[in-house]
Amino acid sequence: MGIAGRTPGFPGWQEPQWFFHCGDGAAFLGAVGAAELEDYPDAVEVLRREASSWGWSAAQVEDYLNALDKDGQPTAYLFRCRACATHLAYSDFT
Repeated sequence: MGIAGRTPGFPGWQEPQWFFHCGDGAAFLGAVGAAELEDYPDAVEVLRREASSWGWSAAQVEDYLNALDKDGQPTAYLFRCRACATHLAYSDFT
C-alpha cells in the first residue's frame, strides 16, 4: 500500500506533496508559518533552498520566508522523518 493509503491527506493551495526520507514516508506535522518554523532550522533550510531555486535574490528569499503564514498564504507544510527526526518542509501559495 502506498503512502496515500497509509496516511491522512491534507489540503494545500496547489497539489499537496509528501516528503520521503530515510527510505520511508515522513510524518506530516501540519501547516506552519514563519513563527512556528523558528523551532525547526533544518526545515527552514529546506525552504530556503526551495525558494532559492526559483532564481530569487537572497533578500527576496528571506522576505518570502518571513512572510510564511500558518493560516494564510504563503504557507509551509512541516514533516518529520520517522527514522532520523530530520524536519522537512515545502511552501505553497496561489
